[in-house]
Amino acid sequence: MKVSLFRYELLLMVFIVLAAGCSNQHSEKNGEEAVTNSSGNPFEVDEEETVMMGSISHGYDNPELDEKEEIMLPLSYDGGELVINYSVSASGKAKNVGFLVYVDGIAQPYKLNTTDSPYEYMHILDLEEDDKDTPFMFVFTPVTGKKGDTVNVTITSVYNASFIPDMEETTSYGGYHETLETTRQLVFNKDADPLDNAALPAIDGLSDVRLSTEPVTEELMERLGGIVMTVDLETLEKNVFTVVDIENKQDLEQNFQVNDSGTLPVTFKILGHPGVRFQTTFYLNHQALTTKDGDISFETELTKGDVYVLDVELDLEKLDDFNTFYAVSVPVNPEDFYDDVVTHLKTSSILLYK
Repeated sequence: MKVSLFRYELLLMVFIVLAAGCSNQHSEKNGEEAVTNSSGNPFEVDEEETVMMGSISHGYDNPELDEKEEIMLPLSYDGGELVINYSVSASGKAKNVGFLVYVDGIAQPYKLNTTDSPYEYMHILDLEEDDKDTPFMFVFTPVTGKKGDTVNVTITSVYNASFIPDMEETTSYGGYHETLETTRQLVFNKDADPLDNAALPAIDGLSDVRLSTEPVTEELMERLGGIVMTVDLETLEKNVFTVVDIENKQDLEQNFQVNDSGTLPVTFKILGHPGVRFQTTFYLNHQALTTKDGDISFETELTKGDVYVLDVELDLEKLDDFNTFYAVSVPVNPEDFYDDVVTHLKTSSILLYK
């Protein structure tokens, strides 16, 4: 039985291009997405014509269901490497798609299709045909988990992940790098096997990590709302927001020229729905950034009236000439707030170039 009920889908329309500075995330329980624009430049919007640029859907391949065939049963881990059967279908520019995986909110490296594949935090697929289901497998040993634990596995697609501005024809990401997630529980029947850290692809580019809190201010709420919506204290009771500032420049656009060496101050802020716990991971060119001690995901539990601030220094010697930088925050306990639909948040991609 093909369970289309559990495919996630999302349409990326021209209004997302217009709202490129916002972090607009999407979640269901197997997924789909579409993109429109009217020119070769993804950041120019033709007022008279709108053209569909593509669509994407992805989800678990024939997941095991309960007796009523309405609910996906949890994945189970019995030792060794976990294999997840998955599929994706896309059209247009959306046929270039990357996937990020999280276990209990923590960034999870994975192999693609075979145990001989290298571990990566993102593998990018270039699909050959429009709207054709392409099956593939995530293969990995979970980064966390003890016997008896039940945690969430979150799989997040990044649309047109290979795109990066060249500072000539394009200077920002526009509607590209939008995301779509699926979430499914994972039950541990055995402790997760230890991982060989030497085989993991993380970049040890973070230092001087500091977590602090500050009160929510009218200025910050006005900044979060912008022209799209009004954000007030009531909004923060049910919604979550994230922002990234480079060198304390709050009006940062989507590109930033950096030095060849030294460090770059980065400030990440998360606020909103009280009680939700998030793990936040920073990415450089779609690979997770760590500290020299191996810290990769940073946990915060949101409280009313507070902003959680994560300050880090980014090692500029780890950068290429052109780099995509962003942060992803994944909820650890979304099931505690089921009616509020708490999902992951990805900050807008930022170009760091030398």
